[in-house]
Amino acid sequence: MLTEEKIVRGDSYAWTLTFDKDDVVVNITGWTVFFTLKKNWQLPDSEASLQKIITSHTDPVNGQTVLTLLPTDTINLDVGKYDYDIKVLAYTGTAGTAGTINEVYTVTRGKFTIEYNVRTGTAGTSGT
Repeated sequence: MLTEEKIVRGDSYAWTLTFDKDDVVVNITGWTVFFTLKKNWQLPDSEASLQKIITSHTDPVNGQTVLTLLPTDTINLDVGKYDYDIKVLAYTGTAGTAGTINEVYTVTRGKFTIEYNVRTGTAGTSGT
């Protein structure tokens, strides 16, 4: 699935992800979720503009996790369009046991636009 996301550089951002298969929620206990943002999808991961790895989920039994971007994650990124994807390392058996089958697949990918910000600080004074 190709999607397009937009955020303002330096803003906080929380993206709740819910995993399901055939409209049935999937238990994501033990899963690892990878978010990768690059200027060009062909760049190696070592040259990614931003990477987040999520191993602690908000409600794994109900298939939910949150991708959180902090102001410090994006404040120094160039304004413009990036390529991104969200991948998972999923366990189809009990993690750490013999016979566990790991699946790696892309959940979503697309364009991620970093828009300009006018104000760069958080403190201020009232106008006159």
